[in-house]
Amino acid sequence: DYFDVTGTVSFAAMTVAADRQFTLQFDGALTMTHHATNLDLPGEANITTAAGDVATFQSTGSNTVQCINYTRADGSGIAGGGNKNMFVRVVSIDAGGISGSANNNFTELNYDDNVTDNGAGQFTIPSDFTSITSLKVYWHSNATSGNGYFAFNSSSVAADEDVDDGGSTDSLAVTTYATNGTTNGLNIDDITAAVNGLTVTAGDIIGVGVQRQGGDANDTLSASVYVLGMELIYA
Repeated sequence: DYFDVTGTVSFAAMTVAADRQFTLQFDGALTMTHHATNLDLPGEANITTAAGDVATFQSTGSNTVQCINYTRADGSGIAGGGNKNMFVRVVSIDAGGISGSANNNFTELNYDDNVTDNGAGQFTIPSDFTSITSLKVYWHSNATSGNGYFAFNSSSVAADEDVDDGGSTDSLAVTTYATNGTTNGLNIDDITAAVNGLTVTAGDIIGVGVQRQGGDANDTLSASVYVLGMELIYA
């Protein structure tokens, strides 16, 4: 089956029966978002299409699709050839600051129990950027059980835009994140939803706020949290 995609609405899944093989030709630009099950793309990276690009898919199950070939109209390879990553530290943005520390050669920001603390990290979008694949936060605690209660928000601005009020914004509502059960065991949690709504391109700067509401009843760690930073994975 061969279909012409005339629209430009991005997507991260398809509705299709199992055991179908089909080819799509794209008439314009949209982003297909990689998902390990729903939409498995080459290099495990998002793909931004261009007019004339052609992709062949195989449905390995109901609504589970793998892209088995992607050909660009201009003959070039898929941008970046796979995912890349960068890591950014989190620093305090509270008046008076919150403390930092270095344990086992890792720098980290201490979020105290029973209070609301705020930190943030920022990074510039590199020149080989096509799209955000994921954003993850790295943290640990002395507690071996319980949940931390965190909120994440983000902003992006381009050159000449108003840093205070310009650009685009997004957020991830405050929710619980469980510790992994090991004293100071490293937790890596996906917070991609905090940046999915940003409009970004190479050269833009992104800021991501990390807030712990340690005094809320939903925060049950009864201990400090230590945030090492965030990992941006992009295509």
